[in-house]
Amino acid sequence: MFQLEKHEASIANVNQRIQRHGDERRLAADVKFTLSASNEVLDAFDPTLRQDLFRKPGSGEQQELPTIGADRLTEVKHPALEPLKLSHEFKGYELQIAGLLEAADPIVLVDVSLKRFVLEPKEGGSVELTFNASAQVTSEDLADLSDALVREDVLLTLIAPKRGTAQADLTDDDDNEAAAAEASQLEGAAAGDLEDAA
Repeated sequence: MFQLEKHEASIANVNQRIQRHGDERRLAADVKFTLSASNEVLDAFDPTLRQDLFRKPGSGEQQELPTIGADRLTEVKHPALEPLKLSHEFKGYELQIAGLLEAADPIVLVDVSLKRFVLEPKEGGSVELTFNASAQVTSEDLADLSDALVREDVLLTLIAPKRGTAQADLTDDDDNEAAAAEASQLEGAAAGDLEDAA
């Protein structure tokens, strides 16, 4: 899962908008982040993406630099590639935005969707990553996000939803199918017991 812990990032844009839920209008925001990270972050998107974009340094290349990861994939494999857009979307995140000095309480947003990922491989084994975080906000959250936009540089924490959460969000159809399957198993077991008794 894609996660970050107090990672240095920049806020490039904050866009406020109205999100509709039936007739109800709610305030929401899209926050665009830019950050630099180890290419190991690519494993959260696809287990082969890092090997597709990076290679081991060849003879005479800068091998004296500290290598990232055990596989030493630090050289960009295709330098002529434009930044890549990824279609991934992660939902249900908790997002925390703190100042670099961490003097004040962080801004905390819940049920955040992460999307519009753009990545650019960099020599030395890092990637520049840009993405949007979308969530419902209050007017106080929006004011805090505006202050963070002015500061620009922040410490970003992204906490992925717990795995059990997805199981709790079953639809009624899923519930009905599960109940029918369980009933069928119980009927089969009862029929087997009757045959044994006979």
